[in-house]
Amino acid sequence: MSIKDRLAKKTGDLMVPAPAPTAETGRAASPRTAPGQMLAFRSAMRESSDRVSQLESQLKEYDGAVAIRALDPKTIRASKWANRQDFGDESFAELKSLISETGGNTQPIKVRPAADGNGFEIVFGHRRHRACLELDLPVNAIVDREITEQGQFVQMDQENRARKNLSPWEQGVWYKRALDDKLWPSQNAMAKACGLSQGNISSALLVAELPAEVIGAFPSPHDIQFQAARKLSVALKKAHEEIVQRAVELSEDSGRTAPEVLSALLGAARPAAPVRKEEEVGIERKGDLLVIRLRASGVPQERVEELRQLVTGFLEDVQSSAD
Repeated sequence: MSIKDRLAKKTGDLMVPAPAPTAETGRAASPRTAPGQMLAFRSAMRESSDRVSQLESQLKEYDGAVAIRALDPKTIRASKWANRQDFGDESFAELKSLISETGGNTQPIKVRPAADGNGFEIVFGHRRHRACLELDLPVNAIVDREITEQGQFVQMDQENRARKNLSPWEQGVWYKRALDDKLWPSQNAMAKACGLSQGNISSALLVAELPAEVIGAFPSPHDIQFQAARKLSVALKKAHEEIVQRAVELSEDSGRTAPEVLSALLGAARPAAPVRKEEEVGIERKGDLLVIRLRASGVPQERVEELRQLVTGFLEDVQSSAD
């Protein structure tokens, strides 16, 4: 068997691209000898290897990339942990206007498949979703199919702190709901999961756990700061009924500022100073002087001279006794 035949037998299953047509023949020219076929095969293998390397290099550019999908906002529902419901303020109007101008949300939201298999549930991005829903625009979203409910809560918390902090009251209500629903067994476990100190959690809970009457006395729950909540919590342990009663009275006066409300509530916790019974006559020795105090209301003006004479007579008697 010739070298050509043996080579053809060994390489019969390999597809070797035919060379490009030549100008003279108008059709592909194929090698006529075994060495020529081998060279053509090796050349084709090099080209294929180079193409594979090129494609692998292009794929590396997408390493770690997350696919963003354009979803119908009507198929997306709010999370049970949604903590931003302020869709009527100025900042939401600005966000909605920006999304309208750009034709969609440039910063994607994150969703996960709904537990009942019907659509998606928001992990974070409730305001962006609401804006797209009202504008009837698709919402750009990242779909996370692996995230747990705890992970959803943590990512929402991180997203809020990275953008615009919740008010102390919003934080407190949110953390309290998670603990009440046993999402974590303790404040400490929640703090570790969210990357917070236990003191942060405790301070927020103090705001959420204030009596409803006390919260209602402020112009807005968002006005209650951590320090104010700590002071009120201490005062409530001493005079709970007095503070709650005062809060009910203050809630009827919408003109007070938050600092004024706080001062009035804390004042209700202080015991009233005892009423000092005014003495009819007060006498006090000050050095060489003896000071006599009388209530003016008890001595008519027309009898002041009579009093002076009585005192003068008393002093003369004392002097006579001393002699």
